[in-house]
Amino acid sequence: MSLTNEQLKDLYLDHHNCDLSDEWSQGCDFEMQRIITADDYEIYSATHPGERLVVEDHVYQYSHSLIDKLKEKIKECDKVFCDEDLYLELDPEWQEWCEDEGLIEYDDDNEKYVIAGDKEEE
Repeated sequence: MSLTNEQLKDLYLDHHNCDLSDEWSQGCDFEMQRIITADDYEIYSATHPGERLVVEDHVYQYSHSLIDKLKEKIKECDKVFCDEDLYLELDPEWQEWCEDEGLIEYDDDNEKYVIAGDKEEE
Protein backbone atom coordinates (compact mmCIF):
# COMPACT_ATOMS: atom_id res chain seq x y z
CA MET A 1 0.00 0.00 0.00
CA SER A 2 1.29 3.41 -0.97
CA LEU A 3 1.54 6.26 1.54
CA THR A 4 -1.52 8.53 1.52
CA ASN A 5 -1.32 12.31 1.52
CA GLU A 6 -2.65 12.30 5.10
CA GLN A 7 0.07 9.85 6.20
CA LEU A 8 2.72 12.01 4.55
CA LYS A 9 1.33 15.11 6.27
CA ASP A 10 1.37 13.34 9.67
CA LEU A 11 4.92 12.07 9.06
CA TYR A 12 6.18 15.57 8.22
CA LEU A 13 4.40 17.24 11.13
CA ASP A 14 5.54 14.54 13.59
CA HIS A 15 9.12 14.95 12.38
CA HIS A 16 8.96 18.66 13.20
CA ASN A 17 6.90 18.19 16.40
CA CYS A 18 4.24 20.54 15.05
CA ASP A 19 0.47 20.52 15.19
CA LEU A 20 -1.18 22.07 12.12
CA SER A 21 -4.81 22.93 12.77
CA ASP A 22 -7.61 24.55 10.79
CA GLU A 23 -9.49 25.22 14.04
CA TRP A 24 -8.32 28.29 15.91
CA SER A 25 -7.51 27.76 19.55
CA GLN A 26 -5.47 29.36 22.30
CA GLY A 27 -1.83 28.42 22.26
CA CYS A 28 -1.09 28.72 18.55
CA ASP A 29 2.45 29.91 17.84
CA PHE A 30 1.57 31.22 14.38
CA GLU A 31 -1.63 32.06 12.50
CA MET A 32 -2.33 32.17 8.77
CA GLN A 33 -5.74 33.25 7.56
CA ARG A 34 -7.83 34.83 4.85
CA ILE A 35 -9.13 38.35 5.42
CA ILE A 36 -11.88 40.03 3.41
CA THR A 37 -11.31 43.76 2.99
CA ALA A 38 -14.06 46.40 3.27
CA ASP A 39 -14.34 46.44 -0.53
CA ASP A 40 -14.57 42.61 -0.79
CA TYR A 41 -11.01 41.75 -1.78
CA GLU A 42 -9.33 38.68 -0.32
CA ILE A 43 -5.95 39.13 1.32
CA TYR A 44 -4.01 36.83 3.60
CA SER A 45 -2.28 37.44 6.92
CA ALA A 46 0.52 35.52 8.58
CA THR A 47 1.38 36.59 12.13
CA HIS A 48 2.27 35.44 15.60
CA PRO A 49 -0.72 35.73 17.99
CA GLY A 50 -1.03 39.20 19.46
CA GLU A 51 1.45 40.63 16.98
CA ARG A 52 0.42 43.95 15.46
CA LEU A 53 -0.54 43.44 11.82
CA VAL A 54 1.97 45.33 9.65
CA VAL A 55 0.93 45.37 6.00
CA GLU A 56 4.50 45.27 4.64
CA ASP A 57 5.46 42.30 6.81
CA HIS A 58 2.33 40.22 7.40
CA VAL A 59 -0.14 40.74 4.54
CA TYR A 60 -0.07 38.83 1.27
CA GLN A 61 -2.06 39.51 -1.87
CA TYR A 62 -1.73 35.98 -3.23
CA SER A 63 -2.20 32.76 -1.28
CA HIS A 64 0.55 30.90 -3.17
CA SER A 65 3.05 33.31 -1.61
CA LEU A 66 2.35 31.67 1.76
CA ILE A 67 3.42 28.09 1.01
CA ASP A 68 7.05 28.73 1.93
CA LYS A 69 5.93 30.59 5.06
CA LEU A 70 3.82 27.58 6.09
CA LYS A 71 6.76 25.23 5.62
CA GLU A 72 9.05 27.57 7.58
CA LYS A 73 6.62 27.90 10.48
CA ILE A 74 5.98 24.15 10.69
CA LYS A 75 9.73 23.77 11.26
CA GLU A 76 9.87 26.58 13.84
CA CYS A 77 6.61 26.31 15.79
CA ASP A 78 4.82 23.79 17.97
CA LYS A 79 1.32 24.74 16.82
CA VAL A 80 0.27 26.52 13.62
CA PHE A 81 -3.23 27.65 12.73
CA CYS A 82 -4.10 27.85 9.03
CA ASP A 83 -7.74 28.48 8.18
CA GLU A 84 -9.33 25.66 6.22
CA ASP A 85 -10.01 27.56 2.99
CA LEU A 86 -6.44 28.88 2.87
CA TYR A 87 -5.00 25.43 3.62
CA LEU A 88 -7.01 23.90 0.77
CA GLU A 89 -5.78 26.65 -1.56
CA LEU A 90 -2.16 26.12 -0.53
CA ASP A 91 -2.36 22.35 -1.03
CA PRO A 92 1.08 21.53 0.43
CA GLU A 93 3.26 19.02 -1.43
CA TRP A 94 3.67 16.65 1.51
CA GLN A 95 5.38 13.96 -0.57
CA GLU A 96 7.97 16.41 -1.90
CA TRP A 97 8.52 17.91 1.56
CA CYS A 98 8.98 14.45 3.13
CA GLU A 99 11.36 13.40 0.37
CA ASP A 100 13.42 16.60 0.77
CA GLU A 101 13.75 15.86 4.51
CA GLY A 102 14.77 12.25 3.88
CA LEU A 103 11.64 10.94 5.62
CA ILE A 104 10.57 8.79 2.68
CA GLU A 105 12.37 6.99 -0.10
CA TYR A 106 11.32 5.35 -3.31
CA ASP A 107 11.23 1.54 -3.18
CA ASP A 108 12.17 0.52 -6.73
CA ASP A 109 11.21 -3.12 -6.16
CA ASN A 110 7.64 -2.27 -5.16
CA GLU A 111 7.44 0.96 -7.21
CA LYS A 112 6.19 3.18 -4.41
CA TYR A 113 7.34 5.50 -1.64
CA VAL A 114 7.97 4.07 1.81
CA ILE A 115 9.06 5.56 5.12
CA ALA A 116 12.84 5.82 5.09
CA GLY A 117 14.40 2.73 6.65
CA ASP A 118 11.24 0.62 6.30
CA LYS A 119 11.53 -2.29 3.93
CA GLU A 120 8.49 -4.25 2.93
CA GLU A 121 8.73 -8.01 3.32
CA GLU A 122 7.95 -9.95 0.16
